[in-house]
Amino acid sequence: MSNSSNPADPTDSQFGAYRRMWDYFNHTLFGGALCAVILNFSRHANTLGFFAPLRWERGSAVTHEISLNPAYLKSRSPREVASTLVHEMAHLWQQENGKPSRRGYHNKEWAAKMEALGLMPSSTAAPGGDRTGQRVSHYIIEGGPFARAFDAMPADCLLPWTCEELGGAGKKKPLRSKVKFTCAGCEANAWGKPGLLLRCGECDLPMASEEESDEGEGEDDAGQSALRAA
Repeated sequence: MSNSSNPADPTDSQFGAYRRMWDYFNHTLFGGALCAVILNFSRHANTLGFFAPLRWERGSAVTHEISLNPAYLKSRSPREVASTLVHEMAHLWQQENGKPSRRGYHNKEWAAKMEALGLMPSSTAAPGGDRTGQRVSHYIIEGGPFARAFDAMPADCLLPWTCEELGGAGKKKPLRSKVKFTCAGCEANAWGKPGLLLRCGECDLPMASEEESDEGEGEDDAGQSALRAA
């Protein structure tokens, strides 16, 4: 895998490596089956990364977005960063080939795919956590497909530029008195206090709040020992 990036150009070298890492895992873990997406960096609060379906448009064409949070590229190991990318690629796989549940929810199909990739789903990012739910992270299965693939990954796939937000990246946002809730079926909206459990009167489906579903699928930061993902 050749390095065609210009090392003197920070944008070129960073996104060139990002694309090579994407291509590498698409080939080694997904058999090249994943469609092209917009790769991005986003400082979405309390996330390590997220998958946002059908986010970008070009005329009649639409595509998805996968973002990594640059605020944690320095404090986390390259292997952890790569595992977040593959976590979001598993969401893309399910979006295109499976049956995703309501926005932001991690179901059994997604969990099975993650385990097959060598990333064990866990709400605590450690053994014993829930495999499914609104907020689910993972931990790396040592000796599994992801671990072996990462160990064999060419060095030019590693992100050359790192970033860490000084003063506490991922600071908790001030609590809002009201948040928006959206039905997973008809996408009707309602507003209420954070933490409410609302159901749509039309569809009889649960309504997810902005705090649960904003930015599509996301991976929350819960410290280095307990990565969490949405």
